[in-house]
Order: sequence, then C-alpha cells, then structure tokens
Amino acid sequence: MSIYYFSGVVGFLVCAGALPVVRQLALRLNLYDQPGPLKIHNGSIPRLGGIAMMAGLLATTIPFLPLTSRLNAIAVLVLIAIWAVGLIDDVTSLPSYVRFCVHVSAGAAFWLAGWHLNWFAQASLDFAATCVFVALVVNAMNLLDGMDGLAAGTSAIACLGFLIISAGNADTMEIVMASGLLGVSLGILTVNAPPATMFMGDSGSTLIGIVLAFLCLNWIHIRPAEHGIVAPLLFLTLPLADVVLAVLRRARSQAGLFDGDRRHFYDILLRRGWTVRRVLAVSLAITFVLVIAGWLCVHGIVGTPFAVGTIVSGVVLAAYVLGSLQPESKRVQDGHQRTSLGPALD
Repeated sequence: MSIYYFSGVVGFLVCAGALPVVRQLALRLNLYDQPGPLKIHNGSIPRLGGIAMMAGLLATTIPFLPLTSRLNAIAVLVLIAIWAVGLIDDVTSLPSYVRFCVHVSAGAAFWLAGWHLNWFAQASLDFAATCVFVALVVNAMNLLDGMDGLAAGTSAIACLGFLIISAGNADTMEIVMASGLLGVSLGILTVNAPPATMFMGDSGSTLIGIVLAFLCLNWIHIRPAEHGIVAPLLFLTLPLADVVLAVLRRARSQAGLFDGDRRHFYDILLRRGWTVRRVLAVSLAITFVLVIAGWLCVHGIVGTPFAVGTIVSGVVLAAYVLGSLQPESKRVQDGHQRTSLGPALD
C-alpha cells in the first residue's frame, strides 16, 4: 500500500518540473492575470499554472490507477473535463452559466457512476443534492484562489486530512487521488505562495475543487453507514463557508449571483491591515485545526454534534464580526461590470 502514497511525490516532481515550461507558454501566448477592481495583486502575472497541475495529477493517476476499471476511468475523465473547461476559460473567458452548468454536469456524472451524497432517500433529491454539492465545492475553491497560496495551501492540508482518516483503508483510489493532489498543491505553491510569480488560473482552482468534491463523495461511497460526510465537510469548512456567504450576500444585493465582489473574508482582512502572509498563515492554521476536529469525529473522540455546532457557531460569529453579508459598495460593483473575467461565482 505504501507505493500508492508515493504518487504524491510523483505529482509534486512533475508539477514543479513542468512549471518553467508552462511559464514560457504563458509568456509566448501573452496570457496574464491583469490587475483590476476584483484583483488584489499588482502587475501582470502568468496564469496557466493549472496545466502543470494537471500534468502532475495525470502522472499520479495513470501509473497508479488501472483505467481499465470503469469507475476509475469515469472519475479521471470528469477531472479532465472540468480542468479543460477551466483552461478554455483561462484562455478565452467562457460565460459564467456555461461553467456552472459543466460543474453541475460533473456532479451528475459522479452520481450516475455510483458516488452519492446519500442525504435523501428519494433518488431525485439525492441526485440534485449531489450535483449542487459538487458545483459548490468546485466554485468554493475557485473563489478561494483570490489570494496568493490560499487555495493550494488549503487543498494540501485537506488532502493530508483525507490521508490521515483513510489510514489503514485499502481504497486505492482515495489514497492516490489525495496523495496526488497533495503533491500537486505543494508543487504549485513553489510559484503561488506569496508573493506569487504564477497563478494556477481557473484550470488549477477548479481541478482542486473537483478532486476534493470527489474525495468527499468517495469517502461516503466506501463507508456509506460508518461516518457520513462530516469529516470531509470539516476539512472544507473555510472555502464552503466563504462560498455560502458569497451566495447569501449576492442574493441580498442587487448584483447577480455570478457578479464578483471584494467581500470575501481575505479581502476584508486585507482591508483591515492584515498582510497576505498573515491571512494565509491564519487560514491554514484554522484548516489544520479543522482537520484534527474531523479526525477526532471519525474516531469518536469528539461527538459530531458538538464539533459541528461549535464550528457553525464560529462561522456565524466570524461572518458577523467581519460583515461578510454586507453587499459590496457600488463603486466596486461598477468596476466589476467593466472588467470582470472571473470564475463562475466570482
């Protein structure tokens, strides 16, 4: 079984090794992420890091997973499809509703292949819930990629959590996917940690999101009655809370659901004088604590209702203190209408 954990090393080496080539490609094609009303960086930054990430992930899945298996092949094809749509958006900018529909379709593909949330006894409701859940996780990681190192760092710690709670389990797919994404996330951090010299782009952030969504569904798939999805949801509390607050905030304002704003938690903290490195360090520390909480719940050391209640209360309190539900100012909204090229929910 230890050979499957080695897939993370392969993912890191391939991703990190491909980044110089990808940088040259971005420079040649003049593909940069430009500063704007919804951007917190200065200067033009190459944004095709997701290509190197996909190369690293494929280098982990193809040698370590038998793609002759129907389920393995479906999972990998869904990942490739989401990445490809993100890459097209990085190059040409797709309409938000097109990307969101693709994300929902990925959830449908997972459900039809047997990966269910199992939240509802009625198949149609569970199908809808699974589709929405997958789209939500993908867009949550997309939104989290608004600050240097945040999406990749959160992904790395969440993957570590999946590996910890899966220790001793014989599910090859889970180990390879979690190890591979861990290695790829660390690989992109070599250029994406603050101050970033390259961005992963939508292709990278949505790739992270779809793999994490798959890991959540696979956790239920192999343990349908054992622990549910509580631990994986704890790992992803930060991005999921941010995307839910974004949806609620935009629903309260006159802006559309797919119109971006600068009211994410990291935006607010930066405006209050925090440095990027401080926001990143605190965010990753919180994610690490949540991983420990998930592990404690899995092993029955801490009751699930207590852990969930405490974390939900903390999210509500933080949202109130930060003013996360307050709509964006009209000045920033107007600037967004002129320049928005962001992800499906940003």
